[in-house]
Amino acid sequence: MVSVYKDEVKDALYRRADRCTLCNRIVTARPPRTWSSDRIRTLRKSLYLAQAVFAQVLGVSKATVVAWENGTNTPGRSASRLLELIEAYPDVLLEAGIIEIDEGGGR
Repeated sequence: MVSVYKDEVKDALYRRADRCTLCNRIVTARPPRTWSSDRIRTLRKSLYLAQAVFAQVLGVSKATVVAWENGTNTPGRSASRLLELIEAYPDVLLEAGIIEIDEGGGR
């Protein structure tokens, strides 16, 4: 839910030097989405990452990724939120230096 005063009221009450000096708003984050085993596997494969590397990216063990993909366990709230961000912005892994690609294949 986002609540913002009408622009006219803000302009009349809080505007100085063409800037808003007081802005009131309420920002609420929705809960993380639920991740199915298929969705996790699809995300990992779309990134062309092995389970072990995907686990390193997320800061979990390979066994955890295997359990998620087998449906034995599901990601917690923090991991779910991280998965959402990676799904929405996959390039962030390269841009943030979380992963590196060796074009030579390690030769």
